[in-house]
Amino acid sequence: MKRIFRSIIDIRKDGEPTISQVDLVKNYRSFLASDIKPDEASFVKIYNWIEAHFRSFEEIPAIELLYEKANNEAEEAILATLREVIEQQPYIGSNYKAILSEKFDEQNKEDFQKILTSAWEVVNSGKILGKGRNKKEIKGIGDALEYFNTETRRFRMSTFGFRTEGEIRTKEDRDEIIEAYEEVKRDPFSKVGIYTNLRQIDDSCRGVKIKELMLIAAFVGQGKTTISSNFAYNGIMQGLNGMYVAMEMSFSEMRDMFAILHTCRPEWLQYPKFKKMVGNMSFNKLMDGEFNDLEEEFFKVSLDDFTTNPDYGSMFIYEPTEPLTPSRLELKMYDYQATLKEKGKTLDFVLVDYVGLMVPNPDEKYSDTGTNLNTILKKLKAMAMTFDGGRGVRMISPFQTSREGWKEAEKNDGNYKLTALSYANEAERSSDIVISLYMSKEMQSHGIMKIGCLKNRRRGHFSPFQSRVNFESKQVSNIIQTNKTDMDSHLQELPVETASS
Repeated sequence: MKRIFRSIIDIRKDGEPTISQVDLVKNYRSFLASDIKPDEASFVKIYNWIEAHFRSFEEIPAIELLYEKANNEAEEAILATLREVIEQQPYIGSNYKAILSEKFDEQNKEDFQKILTSAWEVVNSGKILGKGRNKKEIKGIGDALEYFNTETRRFRMSTFGFRTEGEIRTKEDRDEIIEAYEEVKRDPFSKVGIYTNLRQIDDSCRGVKIKELMLIAAFVGQGKTTISSNFAYNGIMQGLNGMYVAMEMSFSEMRDMFAILHTCRPEWLQYPKFKKMVGNMSFNKLMDGEFNDLEEEFFKVSLDDFTTNPDYGSMFIYEPTEPLTPSRLELKMYDYQATLKEKGKTLDFVLVDYVGLMVPNPDEKYSDTGTNLNTILKKLKAMAMTFDGGRGVRMISPFQTSREGWKEAEKNDGNYKLTALSYANEAERSSDIVISLYMSKEMQSHGIMKIGCLKNRRRGHFSPFQSRVNFESKQVSNIIQTNKTDMDSHLQELPVETASS
């Protein structure tokens, strides 16, 4: 603690500051974000003095001022502590954060041991959580893992690099804002979101950004998994690293769907031999082993590129073998994040297919389905905001609309209203982007999907538009109207408006 306080007090040597005010303030903000608590009475009082001074003057107090306060209050213990502090080595930047991290680990070993003991209690004899009507018993290895993950969340959340609070009218924040702006100006792709390759969505949303929650709202059998797999595939083609949580389909089915989607890339059109098969490879033929010789050759060439090209991002498909709670999902995300970090990468997005199949944590379970879903949606948004110590992650999930909402959309040319989400109002509140999907039987027969925008927190809504769905390859794409395509003749038969790209 002496080393920590040495670097958040203005101490001068030969009249010159050993740490500039700018670095002192940065150190102080890092200390505030670290969740470290002064562990002795003297440090508690010194911290209170520093905090009060900074709140009033927006600067770190000089050691002389702290000496004066201690003398005035006859605090000999504090004077002794300050004398010891001044003898310590000063630190700034990443070196100071390393000291904070070391102290954080030291402070939390005892708490961590208590959590381990309680988790072992859950395994062996069970543990009662809550009081009164909220009292619940948890027991067994599964509950113990979930309890451990929930209780240790604050350890994972502690960070020394991402700010989550602070007074913003400071020179430090002014410099950070300009620095971030210049970074994006130099490299527009540095803050890029996941692009869908559907022009209307991408023009409006500019991609799904870090810390955002996107919901894909549709009724049963309206293409939620199909478009979700397309979004995730486009993410890894951008070089982003993702996790796909498969609860509607199996691991192998989702893996093969991504492999088929790769045969749709327009880059393959440059090969005359394979040109006619681009975008027309059949997922069902792969499942049934029915490719002809040329299709099989093309598929293997495409698959080799998909599995070896270093420009693509990584994709981890997770098929839960037991009910998926927010705590279990978060633990899996951190497991995969650890694997990626070993390769110098980070987890950029998570797609949960779908949120309605998740179950609440045992200590947050209610009898009402809507309340449970609201709780889970809040958790997903919190993960998007706080994952990896505040860096955040993009969260995407299909969301099933109510039957009444679907019937209303049928009467309204496939245009949904937000009331279709009303059985779980956090779908509207917690999400940043909500898109809707609709296909009538006639539209399905022609491979047409209508996509609407129910919410876009940061930018304007896009107008409803129609996209092409190839049910063989599972590709969702813009509709290109020409007089030379079969698709154009299909569209002319439909009594609904189309959108060109």
